Amino acid sequence: MARHTLRPALLLLPLVLACGRQQSADAPSGGADPDRIAVRTARDPDLAIVTGGDTAATQPAAPAAANDPAAPPAAAPGPAPSGAPAEGRQDANEILRRVEQTAAGVRTLEADFTQTLRVPLLNTSQTSSGKLYQRKPDRFLMRFTEPAGDVMVADGRHFWIYYPSTDRTQVVRTSIAEGGEQADFQRQFLSNATDRFVATLNGEDAVGGRPAWALTLVPRRASPYKVIRIWVDREDHLVRRFEMTEENNSLRRVELRNLKVNEPVADALFTFTPPAGTHVFEQ
Repeated sequence: MARHTLRPALLLLPLVLACGRQQSADAPSGGADPDRIAVRTARDPDLAIVTGGDTAATQPAAPAAANDPAAPPAAAPGPAPSGAPAEGRQDANEILRRVEQTAAGVRTLEADFTQTLRVPLLNTSQTSSGKLYQRKPDRFLMRFTEPAGDVMVADGRHFWIYYPSTDRTQVVRTSIAEGGEQADFQRQFLSNATDRFVATLNGEDAVGGRPAWALTLVPRRASPYKVIRIWVDREDHLVRRFEMTEENNSLRRVELRNLKVNEPVADALFTFTPPAGTHVFEQ
């Protein structure tokens, strides 16, 4: 098993690193504590745990033909010519460009999150939830309500990770990359997205009662993901749900609700002091 690292992704970012430790009823028992194993390996890029998506996007209906008796019958759909992008892919790229423009204008972000994780290698399912805050370029906070007390903080210089639900004595600290790239919540998927992914529009869906486009993104180059799905709000072009399929076929789904953009965020949120009696481990 490869040694885990905190850097391989941003939305892997806290969203993977800060996964919950709630174990499913069908998790294996006996021997080593499978819950603790899941926590340790959740930070391993080779064991990126994640949520299974159960909402299938619906394909939009084809437009009705014009009411013209002389019009020839519509041709049956067929594959796009080799080397030519399908119309759906062109639509997806246009949506991605709007998403990237919107994300570039986000200076602060506040949202409730829910993350569901499924780990086939461990036969476990996990769920976590809480509140996240971001202030570009290098401030970030995930504060968990489930499991309560778990926290991940980027203070401008370091990431601090403290999961008392797993180990009350351990704090992990790692340096933030120059420029704060690790602390930019959506940068990993939404920066230069049309160059980095082959995008396909899969129709429309609803997230939190809001209409959204469902897009599939396939990496053009080496990536820890086989495929990524995003749900883009049709009104404000913010991504409200991410779903990632890892190289090991694990699935992760992260959903954001009650988004607040570019509102003041207090400095005090992005501070962390290791609790008394804890040991700080440098990564």
